[in-house]
Amino acid sequence: MAITINGTGSITGLTAGGLPDGSITSADLASGAITAGALPTGSILQVVQEVKTSGATYATQNTWAAIPGFSASITPTATSSNVLILIQANVGTSDQYGRVHMRLTGTTSTAVGDATTGWETTATVSPRSADSGYSQIPAVISFLDSPATTSQVTYGVEWTNSSGGVAINRSYNLPDTYSGNTISTITLMEVAG
Repeated sequence: MAITINGTGSITGLTAGGLPDGSITSADLASGAITAGALPTGSILQVVQEVKTSGATYATQNTWAAIPGFSASITPTATSSNVLILIQANVGTSDQYGRVHMRLTGTTSTAVGDATTGWETTATVSPRSADSGYSQIPAVISFLDSPATTSQVTYGVEWTNSSGGVAINRSYNLPDTYSGNTISTITLMEVAG
């Protein structure tokens, strides 16, 4: 088939892979030819990650508080975008009968369990071990939020405990050379809507 260029700038008769190498340069792409709005639904538009390396403890029972230094912010490029929130936190407790309750903050919809117990959380860790003061357990949270904004959105985690104290990135009892110090992460992905 013949290749035809008409007066409107369209080309007919060109097959897939028919352009020679080097016809489209990285500068052409960087000039805005491919924008976030041109990508299909479900495309990942940007990724933000915050890593918490420091440890922290909290011992006020039955009262929610933000985990210090554990939040991440993202600015969506379109109001139709969703934000996939992936959290991995290493937590411990001083009490073998205690529980580390955690809940996601900054979401536009409720990201906690049904209201039936009074302890509606996003995640709960229950060590149930006589050694709990020297252990860490990974808590994982994943949630898809629909912020419907192009303004910055900040997501974080609050925690509380049913008894004893709680810790992040370390065992509650220190020093403990066996359990070591760890990291916790919050990863935010903007997903095209």
